[in-house]
Amino acid sequence: MLPYNHTTLTSILSIVKRIELEKFLKFFSYLSRLSCYQHVMLFGCSIAFPECVSDGDESYGLLPCRSFCETAKEGCEPVLRMVNSSWPEFLKCSQFRNHSESDLRRVCFSPKQERGKQCRFLCFISLQPKKFR
Repeated sequence: MLPYNHTTLTSILSIVKRIELEKFLKFFSYLSRLSCYQHVMLFGCSIAFPECVSDGDESYGLLPCRSFCETAKEGCEPVLRMVNSSWPEFLKCSQFRNHSESDLRRVCFSPKQERGKQCRFLCFISLQPKKFR
């Protein structure tokens, strides 16, 4: 379950590109099982199914913040190296926006952590494998 109610599929066309959604989410499920970063599944889900935010007449998808990506990469890259792999190029953190405290409008998504609680997010239940072109 995602921590937001509205999503958009815009990201699938831009970041996930030609990767099958099922493979993309299985990759993050694998990382989650490796316990390399507490919110790695949420990071993957927020790319595949970005939060849709309405700002008056305008709606837009919030992709993960650069700091969210960097934290996920920092936690998981050492684990990936142990299996002779690396952080995927299509997930380079520089493509994500920086969070700015002075912005009145939200520009990116990051997990809201509640003190003392550990959350797990699953976003791939009952998806049918499809190829996106």
